[in-house]
Amino acid sequence: MKITLNDVSFEYNGRRVLKNVNVEFETGKIYIVVGKNGSGKTTLLKVVSGLLEAEGDILVDEMPADPLTLRKNVGYVFQNPSSQIIGATVEEDVAFSLEILGLDKVEMQKRIKRVLELVGLSGLEREDPLNLSGGQKQRLAIASMLARDTHFLALDEPLSMLDPPSQREISKVIENLKRRGKGVILATHELEYLEDFDMILHMADGTIDFCGSWEKFMEQRFEDVEVPFKWKLWKKFGRESRWEVEDADTFNERRWNKF
Repeated sequence: MKITLNDVSFEYNGRRVLKNVNVEFETGKIYIVVGKNGSGKTTLLKVVSGLLEAEGDILVDEMPADPLTLRKNVGYVFQNPSSQIIGATVEEDVAFSLEILGLDKVEMQKRIKRVLELVGLSGLEREDPLNLSGGQKQRLAIASMLARDTHFLALDEPLSMLDPPSQREISKVIENLKRRGKGVILATHELEYLEDFDMILHMADGTIDFCGSWEKFMEQRFEDVEVPFKWKLWKKFGRESRWEVEDADTFNERRWNKF
């Protein structure tokens, strides 16, 4: 499936937050959206997800799409997962997203089981979401959207509130979604643990001023994006080498475990 934006703009309180944006997203790919705060990243994700109605043309598989069509095809995960967790248990929280679809209980249980396995929360069905770690809450929010079986997921800063181990967990979940054919549109400032992505979009003042591969992105040297040291090694030795660069905490933990 493809979602295409042609000259899409959005105005909020008299300010044009998006300005004539042109971009295309495909399933089976991961898109990273970067740029400083206020550049339009969150607004772009909400427009693609059908949460905001914008000017311009938005197409799904070359057919005009309204916000309802977009909401059926794109699941949006908020930056703070706690803001969209409402169930008393993990299972109930995922079930809530399915009740509005009118599914019977047998189908609901199948989907709940499948998505909790996918995000690594099996066995926590009866757990109070408030007792989950930050990474587990983020995975639960993703599971609730996955249960709707949308073709795309739009993730707004899913790594920003997490410690390094949890960031690695969520990155692996995102890569797994790609392998299962989902399209992932990810707005983030945290690039350290992202590897299996396809395209990078850079936003500035409501426009997309770059869309391309990580190699081309590295040549641009955007001052508002902190490039991970690992990416610099990729540029020197080739991304296919997949060098595993440890953060300080991981290195120290491994070092002291030897004694």
